[in-house]
Amino acid sequence: MPAPKTTPVQAQDVFRPVLLRGLTAAIYALLSIFWVGADEKVLSYSTAAFLVVTGVFMWQYVTVDSAPEKSRGPYALGAGLMLIAGIATIFATTTMWIGILAAFAFLVTGLVELYVFFTLRTQFPPFRNQLVTGVVGLILAAATLFGFNMDAHAMFGVIGGGAIVLAVFVLIAGFGHRHEMKATAATDGLEAGGTSNPGTDGTN
Repeated sequence: MPAPKTTPVQAQDVFRPVLLRGLTAAIYALLSIFWVGADEKVLSYSTAAFLVVTGVFMWQYVTVDSAPEKSRGPYALGAGLMLIAGIATIFATTTMWIGILAAFAFLVTGLVELYVFFTLRTQFPPFRNQLVTGVVGLILAAATLFGFNMDAHAMFGVIGGGAIVLAVFVLIAGFGHRHEMKATAATDGLEAGGTSNPGTDGTN
């Protein structure tokens, strides 16, 4: 059985949280590029904000009515742990602990997104995009976990580099949902308007 197309309701529901998640990652990435003198405090606060806001938008992603019920438990776990890690990062005083907390958050959410991709993408087509974000999350977790000896600026760059990749793919996915919504709505409008030619149905 072929995978169902994204309905206008599904696309409209997920567009906003996906778009905002992508913009959050893009802002973090830009900070990591242009904040040359970043220290542990900058790294701690910016990473905490990134994790907390991302966790919120991830949860909003599956609270829409069209999302499968089975996806809400895993996403609640992933988003909740990311929120906790983000709050804990505020109090982290060393680059090592910031890296550990960030790695934990990316690992958990990466596994959650791979889970929904492999098990639920046929029930909720927007989950087709979670393969890339899940893999990037796992790679980012490994990079931060093994970067204990890096200084704050280097760690900022590592997380920011992963954020760039996440931002690109998440924004592409968001606008892809938006395009599908408009295309499906246009198709439905044509079908609803009728396709009969004048004179073929007894009318002029």
